[in-house]
Amino acid sequence: MSGLIAEQFGWRAVYALAAGSIGLIWLAAWRGLPRFSPTTSLGYGALLGSMLKLWSLHPSLRRAAVSQGLLSVAFSAFWSTLAVMLHADFGLGSAAAGAFGLAGAAGALAAPLAGRLADRRGPEGVTRLGAALTAASFAVLGLVGVVPPEIQLGVIVVAAIGFDFGIQATLVAHQTIVYGIDPPARSRLNAVLFTGVFLGMATGAGLGSLALGQWGWNGVVVLATLASIGALAARLVRRVAP
Repeated sequence: MSGLIAEQFGWRAVYALAAGSIGLIWLAAWRGLPRFSPTTSLGYGALLGSMLKLWSLHPSLRRAAVSQGLLSVAFSAFWSTLAVMLHADFGLGSAAAGAFGLAGAAGALAAPLAGRLADRRGPEGVTRLGAALTAASFAVLGLVGVVPPEIQLGVIVVAAIGFDFGIQATLVAHQTIVYGIDPPARSRLNAVLFTGVFLGMATGAGLGSLALGQWGWNGVVVLATLASIGALAARLVRRVAP
């Protein structure tokens, strides 16, 4: 369509059409999206500074960020090195690693289940259950070099489904905990939680590559398992409120 317009009227017409389309989308969003009153009058700089205050004031926020961050270390260590391992050990290309992502996507089913369970039993138990499932799933990956070759890929698939389910469930429960700390500050509290997630992702990618280069796939498995156990330990500590 844009090619025909360009032939008839020139590329400026295409740009004008694109600008008009963007304008219509903006107008529809402005008219259709709900409007919320601001919950604070702080400026942007003060809002950023207030997140540090939230971190210092709320032990439960620190616990959630640390625990979810450690799970993110394990998650990123696995996915950032999987393609290299599959190529080296199984002769598979990067497309195979992408196919494993479809198996891990089954963990998205954890979100509604974890939400309902957190409503009925409380989010604290869900965080522990999710972290324990994650640690167990990564530990299962240690069997890849032990089981018969014909089922090794199946072990990786099962482990990927398990740890993705556990991490998603824990994240939902952590958000439930964090949102309950100070409802007017939910956006900032969530930003602190996901700062821990992003730092964990970056750290996991770096440490995962280092572990793979130094100790092979077993090094990655040990790293991911220990990080998940650390996340579980953070949830089991009872010296502070959940």
